[in-house]
Amino acid sequence: MRRALALAAAMLAALALAGGALADPAAEALEQGSAYVSPLVAGADAPNAQARLQEVADELARGGRPVRIVVVTGPTGAPSMKAYATRLRRDLGFEGLVVAVAPNRAIGVAGPRSPGAMTRDLRAAQVGAITDPIRRADVAARAAAGPLLQPEATSTTRTLLALFGITLIGGVWAAGFGIRRNRRVRRMGMDERTAAARVRLDAVGARLDRLAVLPGHHTRADDRLDAAIRVARRAQAELDRARSVEEVPAAEELVDEALGLMREAEMAADLPAAEDPFEGLCRCDPAHGPAVTEAPMRPDGLVRPSCRSCREKADEGSPQMRRMVPGPAGPIPFDS
Repeated sequence: MRRALALAAAMLAALALAGGALADPAAEALEQGSAYVSPLVAGADAPNAQARLQEVADELARGGRPVRIVVVTGPTGAPSMKAYATRLRRDLGFEGLVVAVAPNRAIGVAGPRSPGAMTRDLRAAQVGAITDPIRRADVAARAAAGPLLQPEATSTTRTLLALFGITLIGGVWAAGFGIRRNRRVRRMGMDERTAAARVRLDAVGARLDRLAVLPGHHTRADDRLDAAIRVARRAQAELDRARSVEEVPAAEELVDEALGLMREAEMAADLPAAEDPFEGLCRCDPAHGPAVTEAPMRPDGLVRPSCRSCREKADEGSPQMRRMVPGPAGPIPFDS
């Protein structure tokens, strides 16, 4: 009898080891793409569901919010979906957002934003009330990714202007050159103003994330926080739509309004409401979030307040380049 029990125990142990050695299909899929849907969850519709979530991931990535999305039966090899998402992100060496969804379980998210900010946005999107796991993953990814406060790629206008008039000669060429030069100057002015507005908008986003995880209940701060997020999103939309320098002031006014609402929220929450939008943020790039340490930064090698990631990269021998914005004489640091 003892021998039989010992044999059974050995077999169970071997099975457990074999199970632990089995590769996670979600992790394997994320090495090739940005989404995975388990057939055990979606059945025959799994390929279509995965394609749908891949489109969501592609859309978010185009807006500067990279994400990996998985819909699985449960947290394979982890105690919770949050731990599972955290492990996936670590194993992939992925710096963006990972969203893990399973039927009848809490959503797991791990990403560059603070956990409190992501939880707040997930609650606002009422993700917990969505029963369909695919739709739940879709809504959760969009919510946890946060406001679109990253610059989008510039248009090809400058390239087209550079090609314009190559074949022109004489007076026609001179007229074309004058037009090109005027357009180039106007475009440069637009680039300078939009870049300055976008970096301030990124600072707003970072400070709003810090506000969103405050302990306790601050009703007035919450009201101002929600208003600032709405205005910041409108400012981003205006910047994305701007096609001429005349269209930029409307976006700049919204950025200023968002900054004002953010400062009101900080004061209501008994936090210092600095006039400098970059105060307390990483001086390599305000989009990195709060400065919690210091690190040398390129191009001048000076030590400045930084996020933990910039410090770690500097310690590894790779100090980060400060975010630059266009200026009349060439690129300059964002806070110059």
